[in-house]
Amino acid sequence: MRQLIITILFLCSCNDSPDLSGPRVLALSDTDQHASGCGNGFCEEGETHASCSNDCCDADSTGACVAVCGNGFCDGTETHASCAADCCEVTDEGSCVAQCGNGFCEEGETHASCASDCCETIGSGACAPVCGNGFCEEGEAAGCSDCP
Repeated sequence: MRQLIITILFLCSCNDSPDLSGPRVLALSDTDQHASGCGNGFCEEGETHASCSNDCCDADSTGACVAVCGNGFCDGTETHASCAADCCEVTDEGSCVAQCGNGFCEEGETHASCASDCCETIGSGACAPVCGNGFCEEGEAAGCSDCP
């Protein structure tokens, strides 16, 4: 990382061009964590699903990624009925049906109907401070373990 920072500083200090609007190419060394290669999260030239399934999807004859149930994306022909792990159940309007317990306070849920997803609110609509939740929130009493 130190080498990357030094390289960036060097490149920035040597630019003789007053035009700063264009893109710049930054060459990364092989020792940098963000250098190309299988496992970096990008399907790059020379990588395929067979050679690097962590970065590249399995493609169909048109080159589009084949839908895979369980990959966290509701894609292709997947629906809630065919892949509940990736796709939410939808309302008639096409939005996801609120589901208590999924960690998101969705439309239609409240603290009263789903305390695990929705915080208790104060008059302004902000979450009420809760001592012991790991966050030092405005209004927490002195001595709360969340606030140093």
